[in-house]
Amino acid sequence: MSGLSKIMPVVVMGFNRPQYLKRVLESIRLQNGGEWKSREIHFFQDGGVNFISNERYADDDVLNQSVDVFRSIFPEGHVHRSDKNIGVALNFERAERYIFLERTFSRALFCEDDMTLGPNYLLTIEKLLDFAESPAAEGLVGYVAAYGNHRANLEQQEKHCQEIIKMEHAWGYGVNREHWLKVREVIDPYIQIVSGCDYRKRPKARIGGVHKKLGLATRSLSQDAMKMLATSSLGRTRVMPFICQATYIGEEGLNFNPDIFSQKGYGREELFPGPIPEFLWPTAEVLRGMITKEQSVFIEHCKQAYGERDMPIPPEGKFRALEHLNLTDRGSANSVSI
Repeated sequence: MSGLSKIMPVVVMGFNRPQYLKRVLESIRLQNGGEWKSREIHFFQDGGVNFISNERYADDDVLNQSVDVFRSIFPEGHVHRSDKNIGVALNFERAERYIFLERTFSRALFCEDDMTLGPNYLLTIEKLLDFAESPAAEGLVGYVAAYGNHRANLEQQEKHCQEIIKMEHAWGYGVNREHWLKVREVIDPYIQIVSGCDYRKRPKARIGGVHKKLGLATRSLSQDAMKMLATSSLGRTRVMPFICQATYIGEEGLNFNPDIFSQKGYGREELFPGPIPEFLWPTAEVLRGMITKEQSVFIEHCKQAYGERDMPIPPEGKFRALEHLNLTDRGSANSVSI
């Protein structure tokens, strides 16, 4: 395998919300210092009719509008369109495989079509990934994001502007190739399951079997949750700054409606106005404490959800991270073995 590309691409996931997508893409183009100009911008558009159930989830005209919006804002960008609706999990799967296996980028930023980025978002992600790959992190950080505490007002953000906290949702996240490869090995049984179903009708019991075998669980059976559990199983955590650097705009979508959107306080974010602070990076001891705390929550939920219940035996994982790891990936001295 040749050396890995060092310039982080921006990957945007889309479906049937061109009105939101336009705002997200514009926020990428408005990054400070023209941060997008040296990067490849990729757009992964899901299809309208599901490849398993044959149910239509979006009109072709709306999907065409999304592609047209992307091309109008990033005419030099790259469109990856799926002929069929494959669902969120497999759309991410094909995007991640393209970025990390076919193109062998060393790191990437993945955004969906429902969160606009503050002007320093890309630069902050780069700083966070640099920390994750540094000896100081001791291989204990997997995913990173920069959206921050969306409920904090500016006074609170100024007070805590140097703090790094636990990442919550997998929104606008950065990840390096080494961590993705190891996560991908852990979640392979999950990917096999969702590859044979309509993602919106994914089998709860079979995914529960994956959770139970892992010994970690959450209430969610989503692909985001599976990657979160995989990261925890690898003895790693996910981090972001306290300062708010993004606005969630997905009032209408697969998991939100206007009532839920309002109840959770979205749409009223106060973006941190200054330059990127000098972050106080957590020590390895602090990171281990975050990992232990999160693992205990996942273990307890697994016991409560599945206990002694007989769950379906998950398929055997076939993906092997070591077959794809490159010497220029994050050094083995700082990596956590699977």
